[in-house]
Amino acid sequence: MTTNELPDNQQDRVSWVIRAPDNEELRRRYDLWAAQYDADVGNIEDYLAPRETVKVAVEHLDKSARVMDAGAGTGLVGQAMKDEGFRHLVAVDYSAQMLEIARGKGIYDEVHQCDLSKRTNFDGDSFDAVVTCGTTSQMPCASLNEFVRILRPGGKIIFAAATEAWVEFGYADIFARLEEAGQLSLVSRGEAFQMMPTTEPQFYCEILVIEKQ
Repeated sequence: MTTNELPDNQQDRVSWVIRAPDNEELRRRYDLWAAQYDADVGNIEDYLAPRETVKVAVEHLDKSARVMDAGAGTGLVGQAMKDEGFRHLVAVDYSAQMLEIARGKGIYDEVHQCDLSKRTNFDGDSFDAVVTCGTTSQMPCASLNEFVRILRPGGKIIFAAATEAWVEFGYADIFARLEEAGQLSLVSRGEAFQMMPTTEPQFYCEILVIEKQ
């Protein structure tokens, strides 16, 4: 497998990666894309979701909170959070190559490669918040169950969710079950906006703030 598989232009690379047919292929494509990822989507005018997600995090989280950046990639959200004064950030992603780039930026206290749809090695009630951005069609919806386990009571999930994918990929169903069970509650849901207006203008994103009970 070589980087020659990557399409030649930015828009095609974005589309090729996010439309991987399964989770293992998605991880492989992100590994291949890692070296070019920041150049392709790091411009805040091309990829609005990280900036908007961090704005919401600033409103709802204390800067001293221990925050998991779930689906951290190369650290775009983590860097924006650090720039805003957040001091205790932990990166989690499925792609080892993306995390190697994130590690090199010196943003995170810890960097972990793991599958959040399964039970991880993190202790229960060990995080004040989970922030996740641009992951709705890529991170299995069962990850919501793991977020509930690792969050302290009163902890927040700041979730920048692709509007249609929130329902299509099962997040809405799992959230409804957890809400009915008294484990999660919806604090706020922002208005939809184009998350990638240049490369994927049809994708809209909403930022949800969810609290663990």
